[in-house]
Amino acid sequence: MKTIVAVIVVLTYTFATVAAETCQNELQMQNLNTQRFFKGDWYLTYIKDGTQDAACREYKTSIVESLVKLTAHGDYIFDGKKKKYSTTCSTTRGTSLNPAGPFVLKCMHTYDIDNSHIFFDLKLSVVETDYDNYALVYRCTTYNKPLNLNYGNYVLLMRNKNADVAKVTATLNNPKWSLNRFTKTTGC
Repeated sequence: MKTIVAVIVVLTYTFATVAAETCQNELQMQNLNTQRFFKGDWYLTYIKDGTQDAACREYKTSIVESLVKLTAHGDYIFDGKKKKYSTTCSTTRGTSLNPAGPFVLKCMHTYDIDNSHIFFDLKLSVVETDYDNYALVYRCTTYNKPLNLNYGNYVLLMRNKNADVAKVTATLNNPKWSLNRFTKTTGC
């Protein structure tokens, strides 16, 4: 019986440790102006700890009736298969938009080939931004059953997908944001 309890404790600890490592509680930029940040288009140009299949994505953002709206269209490689998709995300009614973040959005991927859907939660923490050119964001995606995936990484968003990223990285305040630690997304 002691052995069974010990195994359960070890497995529980291991699971909790892995889950904590996959998605972190990243510090949010202080005094974030949500009206400026969630207005217009952002391009996902670089990704830290992403796969080689990472594709440039255009995020269209807005705030409508106190809800953050985010849409994206493009190609997505999942289980080795390339699919066209549309993603729509929104914060939920009844929750206030707290500039201290993180921002939790309910999302749905819709795949064009068969009109199938996958639902997930997207948690965004804006680490740093100048609003007009770049944003360093920590994003965590949590997919529901049957996928049960929980994954977090840092992304560099740009207002102009062809902008000079060297100028942006020079302004980032932390050495761990060096561009050589990020992967350029395909198509940007």
